[in-house]
Amino acid sequence: MSPEIIGGNVFPVARTDYYSVINFTNDWHAPRMRLIDGTWQLIGLHEGTDVFAEPGTPVRAIAPGRIENAGWLFYSGWRIGVRGDDGRYWFYAHMSEFAPGMTEGSRVEAGTIIGNVGNTGYGNRPGHDNEFTWHLHVGIQEADGTWINPHPLLKTLYEGTK
Repeated sequence: MSPEIIGGNVFPVARTDYYSVINFTNDWHAPRMRLIDGTWQLIGLHEGTDVFAEPGTPVRAIAPGRIENAGWLFYSGWRIGVRGDDGRYWFYAHMSEFAPGMTEGSRVEAGTIIGNVGNTGYGNRPGHDNEFTWHLHVGIQEADGTWINPHPLLKTLYEGTK
């Protein structure tokens, strides 16, 4: 099933004609807690939207641009950051793997498969997984450095693909 482009953008988690479980809510700025020395502690606020999907579901670039970052981060796991042609930084985290050729400097178009939904992160060892359920974290940073809530855009893109 080819992605539907809406306003130059594509919903980031592939859907099929057969079966695809996708769920997301507006979890922007929800508290993020972590068990540290036996006590749950606030470690920050969520600056993105989590899109829950089946393990290995393809992840697509929302907008065209160039891959600026690709690799491992402690909280984000396997992540790709795309500097969009629009100047925004599109952040995709917790992937299980990257698609072939997705390296820093690579060009992507809206709909390009960049990797697969995973559950990586919260570990120093690259590949650490199973701390949470399978999902894609989507973050959007404006050109001025301000992180914005991706939920309204994701909702529009998701509803446009039904």
